[in-house]
Amino acid sequence: MVYTVKKLADIAGICVRALHYYELGLLKPKSRTASGYRYYDEDAVMRLQQIMFFREMGFGPDEIGKILKDPEFDVVEALKSQKILLSKKAERINELIKTIEKTIKNLKEETEMPIKEYYEGFSDKQIEKYRREVRERWGEKTLKDSEERVMNMGKEKFKAVQEEGGAIFKAICDNMPKGYDSKEVQELVGKWRNWLENFSHYSDEAVLGLGQTYSRHPDFAKFFKKYDADFPEFFTKAIEYYCASKK
Repeated sequence: MVYTVKKLADIAGICVRALHYYELGLLKPKSRTASGYRYYDEDAVMRLQQIMFFREMGFGPDEIGKILKDPEFDVVEALKSQKILLSKKAERINELIKTIEKTIKNLKEETEMPIKEYYEGFSDKQIEKYRREVRERWGEKTLKDSEERVMNMGKEKFKAVQEEGGAIFKAICDNMPKGYDSKEVQELVGKWRNWLENFSHYSDEAVLGLGQTYSRHPDFAKFFKKYDADFPEFFTKAIEYYCASKK
């Protein structure tokens, strides 16, 4: 059976240009037509396999040429040796893959897993959705900074901070009849503003943006409606007024 240049290149999984490169002193066609078309036989297929193997092992063209021209070169023995080398290489690659998998697992456990412990009551899907939104809105740096601060608090302090936030929300809700622009509500909004620093440093623009999400984002709105059905809208207006008065 004979093979064209393209067919041999396809069998070897290389491009025609690479095959031309191997032809320079390492691989010769079985025959050539008057039109210049080259054809290869089974011996050429075997020889190309040897060339590619030694190339893979790091040998240069001159070194490969010397090996293949050696009168004592035995194809069968070479294949046996290559099988052993490839098996060892496969073992090494498998070990590297296991090491990488272990490293990835450890990194996940050191970063993502602990932070999930602070999202009690939320599913993994909800947590990842929230993290994705924070990442898209304020960037990866803000997300990492916030999660770092939370984990550095420890569970006891984090629980205390959560309770403090809940007390602020309730106090604002209790003062709703006085109006969002009242002194009492605005002082509580200022307290809320300072409370935010437990999680990250927020610019005035970020504070305003966060306050607006309290009524516009369905998850935030649902959370704040547990204080009062009108609380999300009221809280947003109070924060907008607070930010405007700071300019």
